Amino acid sequence: MIDSSDVRKINVNLIRSVMWRGGEHTKQSVAMDTGLSVATCNTLLNELEKSGEILSEKRQLNGVGRSTSMYRINESYESMLCIRFDLLSDGSRALWCDVLSMLGTPVFQGCECYDRLDAALIVEKITETRAKFQNISCVLVGANGIVDNGVVRISDIPEMEGVHLLHMIREKVSGLPVHVAYDCQYRAYGAYKKAGYTRESLTLLFCMKNVLPGAASVINGMIINGRNGFAGMTGYMPYDVDREELVRLIAEEPAGISLIAKMVVSIITVLNSDEIVFAGNVIDAAAMEQVRRECETYLPVDFIPDFRVAEDGGDSYYLEGMYQKALEMKVDIGME
Repeated sequence: MIDSSDVRKINVNLIRSVMWRGGEHTKQSVAMDTGLSVATCNTLLNELEKSGEILSEKRQLNGVGRSTSMYRINESYESMLCIRFDLLSDGSRALWCDVLSMLGTPVFQGCECYDRLDAALIVEKITETRAKFQNISCVLVGANGIVDNGVVRISDIPEMEGVHLLHMIREKVSGLPVHVAYDCQYRAYGAYKKAGYTRESLTLLFCMKNVLPGAASVINGMIINGRNGFAGMTGYMPYDVDREELVRLIAEEPAGISLIAKMVVSIITVLNSDEIVFAGNVIDAAAMEQVRRECETYLPVDFIPDFRVAEDGGDSYYLEGMYQKALEMKVDIGME
């Protein structure tokens, strides 16, 4: 049963969701956006200002009349650490490190490449970055491979296979919330949020040279994870070739187009997505149309969803998905 304490937490999160849009807000505008009374907004805004989470400045609107308090997020109050690791097409391992404000503004961005990348190196990077940015309030990690209850599995990076990454990170960042997820899930969630979807369904298919293809779906705002994170692993569907051959063929025409079309047909028949987004460095606009035409040989045209190719290979969606997940974590913590 919800008590008065729970109601207060819900109301605070409603106000936060407005402030996270950026810009400046008055008590009256926050009340309109949240549906709360001006008196409630006044009390909670004052509390958030006292904690340092938001800032206010008295100002005359349009230069006339009485001064009004204008509220905005204090971007220096807290930040989120986003760590991503992946196998590049040349075989090297890349480790990206981004620190974002609660408005998603980049505070720090870095990328390093290695011949070998193990969990100890990832944990070291997290520890090093936290020492530099002591207002980090949560850690998000995007993994090359699925994440089965915190364990990295089916990774293209052999030294990361079977590593309980979530446990290792939590041991070093005691007290901070940590989220580790399959990289495609972040990309799909970022694409979903960027599109402004709330009730729609979207699938992102990620095809990269020299790695197995994978996908992730978001339906009604929820990431489809499956029993142990395996949902979306299109590289394990039954084809007439083994997985090593699939990796080689996926970037070659016409074989690659045919294989990708079969993946898309399977996704459509199982999920009936509103939109399919192609990410990675294999599918461009011309290849996407070839995939569409091949899908039309299997499915009625009316049941083929919208297709589009992600800009920059979907990299911006990746970070956006991590940012949006961090905001959700903040809301969840606020309800504890």
